[in-house]
Amino acid sequence: MRRAAPLFVMALTLAACQQRAGSIDDRVAEAEAQDRARQEKTARDAVAQTEDQVRVRMLEQRISALEAQVAAMQGDRKLLDAQLVEQRLNQIEARDAGGPAPSPSPVAPPGGKTAAPARAPAASATPAARKPLVLDLR
Repeated sequence: MRRAAPLFVMALTLAACQQRAGSIDDRVAEAEAQDRARQEKTARDAVAQTEDQVRVRMLEQRISALEAQVAAMQGDRKLLDAQLVEQRLNQIEARDAGGPAPSPSPVAPPGGKTAAPARAPAASATPAARKPLVLDLR
């Protein structure tokens, strides 16, 4: 029995050490999982921020192009009138063809006055059979 007691104590000690080692491994695995989750969240945030920056740059470029187009249209009254006539003609043709009429996009001519569009006669031909609109801008 004297020999069995130290062996028994030794077996209990080894069992306790193995339990601690198991809990340490669990803690390390949990810490690694938390670190990985933190890194993934940081990466997702960085990607989202980059996507937002790209969208903003694209919108800024689009705004600049539209501002340049508006400035050109305001500088050339005939071009503005031609675009308004073409837009109105497309609306009338769409309505006569039975399709939904596109929503009018108001364009204010220089001077701030908005002219009421003139009522054009209904086109007898379909939009595909119509000659293209050619305006003399001399």
